[in-house]
Amino acid sequence: MQKKLIAVAIAAISAAPAFAQSNVTVYGRVDYGYMSRGGDDGAVSTNGTKTEMASGIQAGSRIGFKGSEDLGNGLKAIFQLEQNVTNDASTTAGLFSATSRNAYVGLTGNFGTVVGGRLDGVRYGIFNKYDAFAGGGMGNFTQMTGQVDRADNAMAYVSPTWSGFSFVAAHARDVAGQEVAGSISTVGTPAAGVKANTSDGRLYTIKGAYENGPISIDLDYETVRVDHKGATLANGGAGAGTTVVYTIAGSYDFGMVKVRALYDHHETDAAGFLKTATVRDLVDYDDWFISATVPFGNWLFKGTYGQIDDGRNAAERGVGTQGDASKWGLGVNYNLSKRTNVYLDYAQINNDGNANYMLSPAANCWNCASAYGTSGWNLGLAHNF
Repeated sequence: MQKKLIAVAIAAISAAPAFAQSNVTVYGRVDYGYMSRGGDDGAVSTNGTKTEMASGIQAGSRIGFKGSEDLGNGLKAIFQLEQNVTNDASTTAGLFSATSRNAYVGLTGNFGTVVGGRLDGVRYGIFNKYDAFAGGGMGNFTQMTGQVDRADNAMAYVSPTWSGFSFVAAHARDVAGQEVAGSISTVGTPAAGVKANTSDGRLYTIKGAYENGPISIDLDYETVRVDHKGATLANGGAGAGTTVVYTIAGSYDFGMVKVRALYDHHETDAAGFLKTATVRDLVDYDDWFISATVPFGNWLFKGTYGQIDDGRNAAERGVGTQGDASKWGLGVNYNLSKRTNVYLDYAQINNDGNANYMLSPAANCWNCASAYGTSGWNLGLAHNF
């Protein structure tokens, strides 16, 4: 249960008026479990089975603070600070991991909401919304795609809702690393000199949404520009170039079952000095999935199936670890209470050709170092507070 903490300093009565209309909510999640992965398929070659106890399997463990202040006339100041937590091992920072999650400040009112800071990726949120595994656990499909999970130095506007319709517009200055100078690749040298900030990865997003009873629809269009090789796009970016993604997703809740579907196109055109006669696209794939959840008392049964279709030619496929692949996952949650659940998931990836997709319970892991194997399962316990 979320706990509201009102900032009151009894010993400093004179400071009380400054906090009279402020409140802070402390919230978080502790998630811990067991997972086992193994197998080989297509271009993947793994030796044996990897088993481990880990935190944040179904969703990342975290602690956060959020709050608001009523400024009058319907206007509020809002903020949120959220930090990853490692609850199964020590780190150099102790309990807290090296990376933060959301961190923003903004204003909200009748005009909508404006926030700035480190923000969740809009497309990443759509994937997690329509995937039955909600972006976590062995069965999640989001890990099969390159995602801007969070963007630094970002600003976003969220509109009010008009008869179910709303939109989001967002811009980030450094998806590929915080305000770094451009770096020249050994692959080629740009005609002009390297300029500061050209490798930051500038993101532009516009998303429209419709919510009405059992119906939900999201449409998203995004571009990311990185001018020089050496700066990689977040979680699966392929160096210099312009990335364009567009996504459409929808769901319908029948009551006894909620059905979801998503289609997505992701393409990164290589920067001019990296292009060759045969290699022009660093990334070019279409992906889709269908997903469903079935509630039954305290149980929630879930399943997702999706495919990746790599549109690059044979030479281009030599760049990166892609190709055609599919993934399916089945899972079940048992709610011990409104805040605590036990979860069990199983998933399998089938790679074709030179595809090299491997399993990860983390939705923002596009064949990252922690991915392993092509089949596996997990069992865990999570508590939200």
